[in-house]
Amino acid sequence: MATTGMRPKKRDNDVAFFTKVLPDTVKAQLNVARLAKVTRLYDDKTKAEVQPLDKKSDGSSRAPLIGVHVGKTKRDVIEIGDVVVVLFMDRSIANFDGSNNEFELSAKRMHDLNDSFIVEVY
Repeated sequence: MATTGMRPKKRDNDVAFFTKVLPDTVKAQLNVARLAKVTRLYDDKTKAEVQPLDKKSDGSSRAPLIGVHVGKTKRDVIEIGDVVVVLFMDRSIANFDGSNNEFELSAKRMHDLNDSFIVEVY
C-alpha cells in the first residue's frame, strides 16, 4: 500500500518535469527577439552594435551584440541611440552575403545571438 501511495507522487513529479521544468529550460536557452539600443553603426549602415536593454536575472547588463545585420528598409532611419527590435534567425547566417543566393550553413546553431537582424526601429 505504501508504494501505491508513492507512485502518483513520482508520476506527478515526472509529469511536472515534462510540462514545466523542461519547457522552461528550453525557453530560457532560446533567443527569439530582444529590445536593444544602437551603440555603433558601420559606415554603410548594413550592420550595427547594440546593447540589449533587458538585464540578466542578477541585475547585470547583458553583453553587447556586435555585427548585427540591419534590414534594408531600416538603414535610412536608424541612428545611434535608437531603440531597435533584434530578431535571432532560426539557423546560422555566417555565410549569408546579403544577396538572394542560397548559402551553406556554417554551423548547426539555432536561434543564436550571433545570427541577429535588426527589423524595426522604435
